[in-house]
Amino acid sequence: MEPKILAILGQTESGKATFCETLCKLCGETIKTPKKEPFYYLKVYGFKYKNNPFYLLSTPGDENFIGEVKWALKVADAAILLVDTTSPLKYHNIRVFEFAKEEGIPLFIFLNKIDDFEKSNVEETLSNLNNALEASHVPITYAFKQSTTLSLVDIIEEKGFIEEGTKIKYQDIPEDLKDKIVEIKEKLMEAAAESSDILIEKYLEVGKLEKDEILSGLKETVKKGNINFLFAGSAKTGAGLLLFLEYMLSLSPSYKYKLEKEKIEHPSIGFIFKNYIDPYAGKLSYGRIFAGTFTSDGVIYTSEGKEEKYTQIFIPKGDYLEQVKEVNEGEIIVFSKVESLTTGTTFSNSPISVSFSVPEMPFPMITMALHPETRADEDKISSAISKVKEEDPSIIFRRNEETRELLISGIGLPHIEKTVEKLKEKYGVKVKLTTPKIPYRETIKKPVQSVIYRHKKQTGGRGQFAEVHFHIFPLERGKGFEFVETLTGMNVPRNYVPAVEKGVREAMEKGPLAGYPVVDVKVQFYDGKSHEVDSSDLAFKIAAFHCFKKGLEQANPVLLEPYLELEIIVPDENVGDVVGDLNARRGRILNLEKEGKHTKIKALAPMAELQSYVITLQGITAGRGYFTAKF
Repeated sequence: MEPKILAILGQTESGKATFCETLCKLCGETIKTPKKEPFYYLKVYGFKYKNNPFYLLSTPGDENFIGEVKWALKVADAAILLVDTTSPLKYHNIRVFEFAKEEGIPLFIFLNKIDDFEKSNVEETLSNLNNALEASHVPITYAFKQSTTLSLVDIIEEKGFIEEGTKIKYQDIPEDLKDKIVEIKEKLMEAAAESSDILIEKYLEVGKLEKDEILSGLKETVKKGNINFLFAGSAKTGAGLLLFLEYMLSLSPSYKYKLEKEKIEHPSIGFIFKNYIDPYAGKLSYGRIFAGTFTSDGVIYTSEGKEEKYTQIFIPKGDYLEQVKEVNEGEIIVFSKVESLTTGTTFSNSPISVSFSVPEMPFPMITMALHPETRADEDKISSAISKVKEEDPSIIFRRNEETRELLISGIGLPHIEKTVEKLKEKYGVKVKLTTPKIPYRETIKKPVQSVIYRHKKQTGGRGQFAEVHFHIFPLERGKGFEFVETLTGMNVPRNYVPAVEKGVREAMEKGPLAGYPVVDVKVQFYDGKSHEVDSSDLAFKIAAFHCFKKGLEQANPVLLEPYLELEIIVPDENVGDVVGDLNARRGRILNLEKEGKHTKIKALAPMAELQSYVITLQGITAGRGYFTAKF
């Protein structure tokens, strides 16, 4: 028995949930809540086939929630890309294919909906796949149509097959199809032979390989990722699904290769890839055990040094959870109400210091400001946000101390909107979204010499007196603030210097043009006057405050606009339109670099012009463009 975990990938409406639900039903499991609308989160299914536990991680097909794909790939043995043969190939398929390659995980392709005789076009789909994905594609199962029925062929067996219940029955194939099947099988044998010197010698001598040799060779080929093997069928009817499982047992690599890849050795270790906050059960932490066995009523240890007791454990069964006493290595375990198990945590049933690497989340390409609608919403929002972050690490919340706004950053606007919907529906927090304020700065363009300000106040008792003399200079961008004291003589006691600097810093908080912070200036405090009775720290602070304000007015103050450094990845055919749009946004192109069929555009552009840039970019590129940005 060897557990198998498969990440199910594919664009929206490719049939991922149907694929998972049908496999569960074929293997005797119950689906309690069939899918009625698209999922925007990772959903886990479980069943057994020939006593081997299978877990399917169905991922969202929307680019806005593509972070879930990375968590699934982190723990899966292999990825299954479901391709809809009735629809055009979308960029999402290419993106998740690239993610699988980056993770070093084998990828298989399942051509779905081939039973739709009116819309399905397998040959066109294969042609599009070959053009879009940089890899060879060889079928293991093949589909052909006979009048009004669909027939499937097992290439290795050179037989047609039908599935009755949990049994696979083979049958002869039509004569006019045999040459085609033999041709495809030769490609499979060539791929298998290239995995070892022994197999390639036999194939060259004999011209064929036995089934077990083909399978052992293909399993090694799968690990290298140079060839994507194809299966065909229908998630809706179940056609081709059982034979697909059969081949997964033979071709999907052991989960232990993940430990080898990360160079981790520990008798008990697992990785949390998903957290879900259930309204009734509370926090549920989904993890994969890579070594060891976990039992109920135990203690969990994390690589961060945390230790926590737990009671109940579960495994996915169908589309629900079943409470169990023990979960073995290779399987998925679900912990209930263990606060220390955040997504990305490495855990063990004994103290542990090693940890798995954590996948890098896609860059959040849009930021909005969140405003609680009522005081009650404001009181609840911190708790709600912490729970949302538990479920979705790709959404980012932060407070801008300068603008005093609570900001939310997501992969796209729908990502943010769904999060806002979750805050309302799941946690009872209503918020409004607005465009964030731009953190402008102010500075000066010319130096000003001998700025003098006297602060004098007499109120009947002890008065206030201080006089300061400044030279004020502009600094290079990014230098910030420099305060220099060059006093001579004893006109100003040196103990007042800190108060003078403090007064200048307070004046810098709001510039003369629009009240934005002042940056990149140098103040030279070179002279002043004091009074032995009426001078004080407060008096010198006030004098410095007004002296600096006075000097700024004379120093040609200007507004500084924040610019972002962009790296934009777009298909080659969209480069001209994207560059033109950047120019219209007052951007400056720094460099263009070719990356396969895409181009990386490096540019600078004002932040104010980029607040909804992701929407425009995805419109220009039909959803195929994305970017990262930094100050």
